[in-house]
Amino acid sequence: MDLKKIEKSFASIIDAIGEDKNREGLINTPERVAQSYSEFFSGIDKDPKDMLQKTILTDKKDIVIEKNIDFYSMCEHHFLPFFGTVDIAYIPNNKIIGFGHIISALEVLAKRPQLQERLGYQLADALYEALQCEGVMVIVKAKHLCMTMRGSKKENSEIITTSCRGCFENDTLRKIEVINLLK
Repeated sequence: MDLKKIEKSFASIIDAIGEDKNREGLINTPERVAQSYSEFFSGIDKDPKDMLQKTILTDKKDIVIEKNIDFYSMCEHHFLPFFGTVDIAYIPNNKIIGFGHIISALEVLAKRPQLQERLGYQLADALYEALQCEGVMVIVKAKHLCMTMRGSKKENSEIITTSCRGCFENDTLRKIEVINLLK
């Protein structure tokens, strides 16, 4: 990531909006923005499946759920944050994964310019492929600042997306079971 280029570009944005980039409160803002962007976009060029390599063998096929995982990301349309929670359910097929590894995979995907829908299906794909599980369901609930600060300006709107792989794609009873467990 080219931090100096980000600093220079953000200084140009400050000028373009009619502010004085040399004003006391803005002098170091381009540098601070560049540092923030290095964190916000640290998932670029990383593979979430790399976070899902340390599996544990199991002979059980009980549903595993990790819910209310906080996340934030940057909307690729407006470069404004969206944030919320992710719920994940999967049915193992001889392998389980540590819960922290799931969070690490989510962080890789969230720390790049993103769409909520893509975030959900990329996480579902990564888990399904890495664990070779019978099925995975990912539910993402988020608030988008691009909807609350501009545009429709609906502060209480929440977007919910789901992504299902494997047995959850067609098995309505299993979907209902997971949804009931998440309540």
